[in-house]
Amino acid sequence: MANSRDDVLSTALGILRRYGLADLSMRRVAAELDVQPSALYWHFANKQALLTALADLVLAGVTPRSSRTRWDRQLERLAGDLRAALLAVTDGAELVSAGQAGGLSTAAIGGYLVEAARRGGLSERDAGAVRTAIWQLVIGLTIEQQTRAQMERLGAAGPSGRDFDREFADGLALVLDGARHRAQLRTD
Repeated sequence: MANSRDDVLSTALGILRRYGLADLSMRRVAAELDVQPSALYWHFANKQALLTALADLVLAGVTPRSSRTRWDRQLERLAGDLRAALLAVTDGAELVSAGQAGGLSTAAIGGYLVEAARRGGLSERDAGAVRTAIWQLVIGLTIEQQTRAQMERLGAAGPSGRDFDREFADGLALVLDGARHRAQLRTD
């Protein structure tokens, strides 16, 4: 019986969860599905296409909760939901970073961030800057957190003593304070 696109994605996600991005290869996915690697190319043109689809799968649940939520709270929730989705999967931030260019979910989340910022009165340019700042804060800090955790598990580094949750909250608060300030300047 032929494997479906969903079978390939599910198997790849399982490998990612168990072993991480470094051990995710087309050959390994094919071996777990008991097919030749060439069979996977029916569903995905290359590994980058598979990574992009995996990133979309990981981020599928990151959506605005309510359009009635205040714009700055919407940004805060989206950033928190994005971070939680990345942390739920081994190397999730690195995966999404690698699949970002072509991903539908990454484009949608970026759109949600811009839309929320525009509702707050920010110009298109400033809303784009808020999107970039939040995206880079979440991806960058989460890559650092996940890499650090892996190094500690492998015994390559001792505990850092860092509070990544606090660092995230503090960084996001600064971005949102700046966004609120810019929005206020436009209304004055």
